[in-house]
Amino acid sequence: MVPLPTPWAETEARYRPSVGLQRFVRSRDLSCRFPGCDHPAEFCDLDHTVPYEQGGKTHASNIKCLCRKHHLLKTFWAGSDGWGDQQLPDGTIIWTSPTGQTYTTHPGSRVYFPDWNVTTAALPPASPGAPKPANRAVTMPKRRRTRAAERAQRIKNRRAQGDTS
Repeated sequence: MVPLPTPWAETEARYRPSVGLQRFVRSRDLSCRFPGCDHPAEFCDLDHTVPYEQGGKTHASNIKCLCRKHHLLKTFWAGSDGWGDQQLPDGTIIWTSPTGQTYTTHPGSRVYFPDWNVTTAALPPASPGAPKPANRAVTMPKRRRTRAAERAQRIKNRRAQGDTS
């Protein structure tokens, strides 16, 4: 068994977390961090609590596992009338629902490995990034092609490269 190192105190200067940081976050969380969800972390997205575009850092204190459904919910139903979340350095996440109810989730590793200290460095407040237009509402992205057309294109590309799998 290979020991899992605690991430550096410094933030990573890129959007996508390094392999080591991904391993740490998935090992810490063990499942989706949305209240009541138990989707395994292996199949979850890694989400920035404070969005990267708004000055959020790529660091274990700002990244958590969310299944695709809850990642989209948090991303596209956020703001004053949507879901909000706050992440603490020990991995605890405080969720606020659209009705104002708060829910607290703790990393799954706390249950199975109580002696493992998963507390990481506290991050300074995020510096504001590029301002968003004031009257623009967040909407779900629209597909350029249907899923069937995407699949047909992938098959065509693979066949052109000689891949028969």
